[in-house]
Amino acid sequence: MGVIVGLEGGGTKTGCAVLDTEGNLLGYAEGGPANLNFVSEAEQRNSFTQAIEGALEGIDEPVLALGHTVAGTVANWEWVLQRLGNPLAFPVEEARMAFVSTGLDRAHGLTVVAGTGALICAFVGDQLARCVSGWGALLGDEGSAYDVALRAIRSAVRAWDGRDPHTKLIQAVQTYFSVDDLRTLIPLFYQQGVPRHRIAGFAPSVVATAKRRDETARRILTECGNLIAEDALACARPVFPTDRALTVALTGGMFRERSPYRAEFQTRFKEEYPKARFRTPQIQPAVAVARIALRKWRKREM
Repeated sequence: MGVIVGLEGGGTKTGCAVLDTEGNLLGYAEGGPANLNFVSEAEQRNSFTQAIEGALEGIDEPVLALGHTVAGTVANWEWVLQRLGNPLAFPVEEARMAFVSTGLDRAHGLTVVAGTGALICAFVGDQLARCVSGWGALLGDEGSAYDVALRAIRSAVRAWDGRDPHTKLIQAVQTYFSVDDLRTLIPLFYQQGVPRHRIAGFAPSVVATAKRRDETARRILTECGNLIAEDALACARPVFPTDRALTVALTGGMFRERSPYRAEFQTRFKEEYPKARFRTPQIQPAVAVARIALRKWRKREM
């Protein structure tokens, strides 16, 4: 007997899932952000520890295998493996994990990840064929939650001092950051520092504001949905014929609910790939990582 652990470190949170060898979910827990491009190694380690200890609470079985992935691709996996008793280790690409999270065991098609950051990859016959985006907040990540949120915050401050028309995003910023005067954001951002995942966490407020018929919020979501659609098309064109069916896995917080962002993405993408079939997540990313690790462990045991 034994268990399989899947650990997924994201830009906003870390997830850990524990499966038995039949694939049944035994435990799940979450920790904080884990992308070393934006948090310290100590914070990443704390996020991993919180998620692992929570998921394994009450489970006495030995860990047979660890599947792991992390945004930014960098982590010290040695201490994680030591903590788990040095099981077999299976690295999992973030994009593959995202594809499997939609309920498909094998990856064939396009994965579009629009969470705290952005990443788009093409898979052919379960093999990674091409990736675009994924450059991080300073160099890219167009269409990510961070991009949406920062555009919205900037629009709010422009409206606050009268450069742009009024927008309900002003109230949304006041509520989210617990400020009355938006100029309070200046020391908050520049002196105290607002973590990337905290900024990205404002994106759901932008979606909620758009639902209140705010034109500025709707415009931002539409623009960002179009941006990531253009990037997805740039990834797909060299790999997949436009006249054939194509599975497109839409993952990350920006695709979690119907919004102008998701509607614009699907409309623009279908202009070139009319037979595209869109899928959204059915399981947590860490569960997908654990399932991939379980499949690889079974192959090793055969």
